[in-house]
Amino acid sequence: MRDQIEKASFRVKAYVYDESGKKRLGRNAYVKLLMHLNNFFSGTSSVRWIVMYGLRGAGKTTLLAQLYEATKVTNERKLYLSVDQVTGVFGVSLKDILSVYEEMLGTPFEKLEEPVFLFLDEVQYDEKWGLLLKTIYDRSKKVFIVATGSSALSLQASPDVARRAIFEKLYPMSFPEYIKIKNQKTEIKGLCQKIREAIFTSRNATEAYEKLLMSETLVDRYWAGIDPQETSRYMRYGSLPFMVALNNEALIYDQIKKTLERVISVDIPNIEQFSSETLQKIPAILYSIAESDQLSTNALSARLGISRPVLTSILETLERTETIWRVYPHGSHAMQTRQPSKYLFTSSAFRAMYFNFIGNTRTEENYKGKLLEDTVALYLRRLLSRKSDTSITYDSAAGGADFIVRQGKWSIIIEVGYGLKSFTQIENTMRKSGVQAQYGVLVSKSPLAVDEKKNIVSIPLKFFLLV
Repeated sequence: MRDQIEKASFRVKAYVYDESGKKRLGRNAYVKLLMHLNNFFSGTSSVRWIVMYGLRGAGKTTLLAQLYEATKVTNERKLYLSVDQVTGVFGVSLKDILSVYEEMLGTPFEKLEEPVFLFLDEVQYDEKWGLLLKTIYDRSKKVFIVATGSSALSLQASPDVARRAIFEKLYPMSFPEYIKIKNQKTEIKGLCQKIREAIFTSRNATEAYEKLLMSETLVDRYWAGIDPQETSRYMRYGSLPFMVALNNEALIYDQIKKTLERVISVDIPNIEQFSSETLQKIPAILYSIAESDQLSTNALSARLGISRPVLTSILETLERTETIWRVYPHGSHAMQTRQPSKYLFTSSAFRAMYFNFIGNTRTEENYKGKLLEDTVALYLRRLLSRKSDTSITYDSAAGGADFIVRQGKWSIIIEVGYGLKSFTQIENTMRKSGVQAQYGVLVSKSPLAVDEKKNIVSIPLKFFLLV
């Protein structure tokens, strides 16, 4: 165990530095989390425990390693530990490891006079992690804990943890993060915020258009020198950080496939107990999601020979692993139970993997449109998840819009398409009773434009991907 503790700094360097020894740029979340550590150092914050969660492959381990490396204390006063490795490979509990570490410090946690930092990856692999870390947290105000895990509900299950820790969700990367990590090109300060405010806080489509038009010069400056194919690469695999360094697309999809296999074989059994026969059918369920616009649970349960309650439980568990997101149909609760939900992938890379390994029946434009729909959903979730009185639904009627983003009493109607698209589906939804539409937004490759009469603004991808 001492050997595992002492070699932590060596293992961390593989995540922090690239093959040439150059330090990798951090994601946007890095700045926020590092601020918590710095505030702890300066005594200006009471935050001493961070739980970081998100889907497998979103970059939690790398971010944890970067925070470890950035923490300016001696290696003896900070510990980096892969809990899944020590429990699964070495058969050692987290309690045993921390007891040895306490001995190496030469003083009990409650008698510490200098700060100590614990960076613990995939803590859910030790069933007693919550109680153990809660005990250490209560024993000393000199200990700062950063823990990661994949399932939000599993991590938040303990009230002892929920009362003490702050929870930070790590989403798949945005396009600017992808470009920053791949090409070392940073964002133009304030540009993303301007675009975000134009799209989501304007009074009507004309105001949104005018605000976006004012940012067009900066948008063009950002895109200067970026390969136009990067948009497609980002949607196919670039939202997952560990894919950026790989150049072989076949290898990329193989790695994504292995990531999903780990979700099915390791993460899901940690959350819910399914039979081995049921687990073997989950890839078919995910492929059905990749192929469908709406998912009929009745039809899918009959086709796969799974009862509807079991299928529903599988879908809920996939949501808990952050692999998929459920978008409910717009309307009353009764409407939402009668009409099918739409399931989108948290990362469009998962859908792209199924399309490339198994094939699909869609046209090229329609296939890219589905990847873009996953991407827009990722952006909407990331931007709106912490805002109160908001919801994201879709119009389940034939010819309805992809998203209805409700903010308070009013809604923004959003339609997504990779090629050139008309406003028809937005108009159909805006005419519906029960939808108080503030304005409509078309996200596509069409140029920036506004139809004042229809109250719809067309926003090119080069704008929306910078939100």
